[in-house]
Parts: sequence; structure tokens; C-alpha cells
Amino acid sequence: MKERIERLKKLTYIPQKEIAWLIEQAELSVKQQEILEENKRQQDVTVHQFRQAQKDIQQLSGDRKRYKQALEKIITNLNFAISVAQNELEGDAK
Repeated sequence: MKERIERLKKLTYIPQKEIAWLIEQAELSVKQQEILEENKRQQDVTVHQFRQAQKDIQQLSGDRKRYKQALEKIITNLNFAISVAQNELEGDAK
């Protein structure tokens, strides 16, 4: 391709065949640029989705921790209430 470009630079008259080749190369270059831009856009979307997923995971982990702590407190309170009720029942039975 470089050789062809150098040969074209030296010509004062450019044959139709060479013009067609230049047009084809320009069209290919435009298509490649469009593909690169689309790939970049898709990469940006993927990065954004990944970062959002990371934030969601962190938030869910924090929620899970808080729910677990709340559930442990409820279980502790229920166990205490059961112990009190058992003691009262035992006290009433004596």
C-alpha cells in the first residue's frame, strides 16, 4: 500500500484505476474509523455498567450486613423473651 501511495505522489495525471483505488481506501478508512468509534462507545458502556455493578454489589453487601445485624438482635431478643417466659412458667409450676 505504501508503494502505491508513493507512486501516486509522483504522478501528474492519476489514472481512473488509481482514483478508484484511492476512493476504495478512503471508504475503508471511514468504515474502520466508524468501527473503532463504535467499539469505543461499547467499551465505555461496558465500563459504566461494570462500575455500576460494583456500586450495586457494595450497597447490597452493606444492606446484607445491616439486615444480618438486625436479625441477630431480633433473635437475641426472642431468646431472652423465651427464657423469661420459661422462667415464669417454671416459677408458676412450683
